[in-house]
Amino acid sequence: TALLLSTMFLINTNTVVAVSTTSLEEPFQTSFEHLPHDGCVSLFHRNGRVGCGTLSRSTMTGRIVHWSTVVAGANDANDNDENDNNNFINDNAGKLPPYVAVMDETEFTTANVAALRNFANAADDMAGGDSARCIGGGEGENADPNEDGAGVLRGLLVINATADAESNNGNGNMNYYYSPEAASPQGDDTPSANIAQSSYEWNPNGDGNTLVDYHGLPVVYVSKADVAADLYSVSMEQSAALQRILDGDDSVGADDLYPAIMAEFNYYMGPEDADSPTCLAWRNVDESWAPKCLPLAGNSVWAVAGSPESAAGRRRLEDQQQANNGGGNGNQRPIVMMATSIDSTSMFHDASPGANSAATNILALLMAAKLVGSSVPDTTLDGLSKRIMFGFFQAESYGYVGSRSFLRDVAYPGFQCDEGRAVPAVTKNAGSGDDNEEEVKMGCLNPLRTDLDFMKLGEISGMIAVDQIGVLGTDQTFYVHGENAGGNDNGFLANVLLQLGSNDWTIASSAAENDDNGQPAIPPTPLQSLVKLSEGAVGGAVLTGYDDAFVDESYYHSHLDSNATRIVNLDSVAMAATVLARAAVASAYDNGEGDAESAAQYAANLVPILSTEDETFLALADCLLTDGNCDLLLSYGKMERINNEYVTGVDMGMGVPLGNPPNYYPSIYDSRNGQGYVQVGTDLYGSYTGDKEYGKAKTDRFLLLPSLLEMSIHGMLDDFLGRGSANADGNDVAEPKSCKSSKDCSSVSYCSATGDEALCSGDSVCVCSRAHYHLALDEAIVPAPNNVTGNFLFDENDQGVSPIYTEPYWSSTIGVRVYRDAGGSSGNWALGAGLIVWLCSLVSTFLLKKKLKKEKLY
Repeated sequence: TALLLSTMFLINTNTVVAVSTTSLEEPFQTSFEHLPHDGCVSLFHRNGRVGCGTLSRSTMTGRIVHWSTVVAGANDANDNDENDNNNFINDNAGKLPPYVAVMDETEFTTANVAALRNFANAADDMAGGDSARCIGGGEGENADPNEDGAGVLRGLLVINATADAESNNGNGNMNYYYSPEAASPQGDDTPSANIAQSSYEWNPNGDGNTLVDYHGLPVVYVSKADVAADLYSVSMEQSAALQRILDGDDSVGADDLYPAIMAEFNYYMGPEDADSPTCLAWRNVDESWAPKCLPLAGNSVWAVAGSPESAAGRRRLEDQQQANNGGGNGNQRPIVMMATSIDSTSMFHDASPGANSAATNILALLMAAKLVGSSVPDTTLDGLSKRIMFGFFQAESYGYVGSRSFLRDVAYPGFQCDEGRAVPAVTKNAGSGDDNEEEVKMGCLNPLRTDLDFMKLGEISGMIAVDQIGVLGTDQTFYVHGENAGGNDNGFLANVLLQLGSNDWTIASSAAENDDNGQPAIPPTPLQSLVKLSEGAVGGAVLTGYDDAFVDESYYHSHLDSNATRIVNLDSVAMAATVLARAAVASAYDNGEGDAESAAQYAANLVPILSTEDETFLALADCLLTDGNCDLLLSYGKMERINNEYVTGVDMGMGVPLGNPPNYYPSIYDSRNGQGYVQVGTDLYGSYTGDKEYGKAKTDRFLLLPSLLEMSIHGMLDDFLGRGSANADGNDVAEPKSCKSSKDCSSVSYCSATGDEALCSGDSVCVCSRAHYHLALDEAIVPAPNNVTGNFLFDENDQGVSPIYTEPYWSSTIGVRVYRDAGGSSGNWALGAGLIVWLCSLVSTFLLKKKLKKEKLY
């Protein structure tokens, strides 16, 4: 059975024994060793593929050498736009044996890899294009058996920079702040170009390495310093013989090339012409449907502060669908959205720490929700002109998937559940009568939605997003973007943010100008989705730590964006949380007059400054930046699991952990990785339009297993925002009741507002339910009706604009092995010695037998 790439790497991480004194004998012995690494995998999109992988299912093997030996002008590669090294290559390059190049992470750029490949291509041409090269001075006994077309370059090992003592990885190195993302993230010349509202070049250190198709070149990253050091030493030692070949030394033979330390890549990621439409629709020879990839997707999490809107003012779901065509439910107060992404990425997906591009955003917005929930009672929130919604959107790095999915369902154009397919999410909890239908949680069988509460939201008035506030471009200064990004509020949300500075902290307008297309410069955040989908009718603002370009030390979408590379500024994150909380309250307070100064002052009087010594803040920071398997996240995840079982009757278990160190790659999408599904009778479906009546069995229900990060955010939003409901007897806020499960919360008085329900939080107190999940799936595809999960069809209304990123799962044995090859000549000597011993044994046996017969002893 094929395994998904996200799990393959777990089985290929056996530790290589490393020693302080490296030689060709140690640490790589004659037996194969699994190399601990993070892989550069392939991703498919609507029109092609990006990323790395071997040519076919056959392995690609070569001796380990340093890249500087097999590329002309390596140190000047970044200064050579064409990187055409043919003028520096002589005929001797065609005599090189297959090799795997070693490169340190500060040298891993698009230009340097292009130079490496150009050299190899020229060497292959000089060798006559024959991939079965002879190793050892042209002798035929060691012909390389790899697949046709592999060429001389068999792979690339990117190593921890600390392994290369001679590498200039200080601030003077032009690659030190390198980002593999495009200069215009998700903008022009990317698969997401058609959904981008702005293509401003925020990322000047980016060269688009993540967008290159490296089919035929497997690449992995070795982070363990001791293993990386050994690989570096071996590469330098083994480069000497290849340099002699390039210098024209004809005396180089097998004795000079062996023993050799070899690297073998098994990294097949599908055929060269693969793309998402092809792999999603793949059929076997018997015409059975067998998709070869899964979408990059997950679940966004959203919550509204304050009591639920009165059930008496709701329409039935069928009527709400009509209202949604006009952009939200007109019976509800408008909402102001506080938004961020919760994912990140890198060239090596299992190493996507996202400290500044994800973790600090999540931390700041969660703590902003906590400030609002703890300092502003529900009675006050319920009296404001607008409702405050907190949105944590998944898979934003791959086409703003989470925010576009949510916004399209809420208002642009609004979700349409098939007629008669809006049903109670859990049959056993459903009662009877129209009034009860208003209170019961509802789902949609097709297109499948596990929760329809988003249909009760009012129109969207604007959005405040947050991005990269953990690493500042200017000390104690935030920047506001988007004053002219859309909407008819004359930049009110931006003006609110600008009013919330202090004596110690400055909040300034960004100096970023329009992009090359004349569009306002909007950072790559959920605000791009809102402005694009509303066609500029609704806008907002973005609070960031950068001005007109990302900060150098942001390492945007790099494996180096970690707290270990450079320490995140927690003072900045705490202040950003304060600003966001106050901006949320101020934005909701305004009644349309647009008085930003008065609104900001009102909010500042209600919401205190978050202390950097706050226990929850420090614990959550450690979880998101250092140890994603921490007790805090686990406690909320475990309670979410218990609550889900209490509601559905099914123990779904725990979602995929965040990891240690944390990894914010969004992951693939199936039933074990966030895809919701419905049980009808005894069958499970990703979406349902069948003839069996849903609800006849008490076991009919919608089920969902989000990731641990998504579960924890959901639980914390319930906890942080669900403690302020009014008591049944008045406006005083009740003391939370202790609990071990939601069974203990059935009689609490402070969740008595109409439509409210109590549940047990990860902090073991009864709180009022506030949070919801929403699928984060590319808008072009939908779960196939009446099929199991993991099968997707193109939506009949697909407009052809979204990127549709998918990840393949073609092979179950992905990995890299490093081993010592004694060479063919050594084997011949051993065979010869064995034959001599065998002959001697035969002669000795014959003579001994003859002597024993003579002595009459045989």
